Amino acid sequence: MRIAIITAMEEEMAPFRSQSQITARTQVGKVIIEEAVYQGQSLILVESGIGKVNAAVAATLVIERYKPDVIINSGSSGAFGAGLDVGDVIIATQFIYGDVDATCFGYEPGQVPQMPAKYETDADWLKVARQTAASAELPYALDFGLVLTLDSFMSEGERVEGIRSTFPLVKVSDMEVLAIVQSAAQYGIPVLSVKAVSDIAGQGDVTANSFDDNLDVAADHAAHFTKLLVNSSKRFMYCDK
Repeated sequence: MRIAIITAMEEEMAPFRSQSQITARTQVGKVIIEEAVYQGQSLILVESGIGKVNAAVAATLVIERYKPDVIINSGSSGAFGAGLDVGDVIIATQFIYGDVDATCFGYEPGQVPQMPAKYETDADWLKVARQTAASAELPYALDFGLVLTLDSFMSEGERVEGIRSTFPLVKVSDMEVLAIVQSAAQYGIPVLSVKAVSDIAGQGDVTANSFDDNLDVAADHAAHFTKLLVNSSKRFMYCDK
């Protein structure tokens, strides 16, 4: 099985690099791609850069060049959901854009014209994530739910409340994952999203400072669960087949 792991930032990729043997490295524009081995499993490590366009470029590059069986997006996020705290991990069940609005043409909030209103996580890989979570003792809280992607850092309170009103089920937001999902969907490749909370959305400077202070914690927690997925994926995906 060929697994690609995409992160936006160097800090989010560091936990993978530190425990993997890097066998090859290439860079295309801002996208860094490394072939690696982690506990006997071949990985493609991809540092995309921040934002939707960088993420879409990275996803397309890794798909065209390496044809992975699955992509896992690991990294930080801002919490919208009640009760979430820094370090908690969210596995996406659904993805919606939080900053797309073509409703005047009859589309749903968050729906890019002529594209799906929302994207669902592949059922088989979501089962792997649930089984992995159930079989592990985790040093952080873990939940499943809706992830929004926006090209904005969500610190401004009034805007956050507006998004909560439009998308009341949202758990966390990020700036990349749905661009990866949408790109991969064109090729029929599943994407799993593992997002750890670095900050609570809508608290102004407190949100920004929390991101700076807790990025490494979020990166470590997201990477921890992603590594569990890597180790358990073959066992769970094929044990009943």
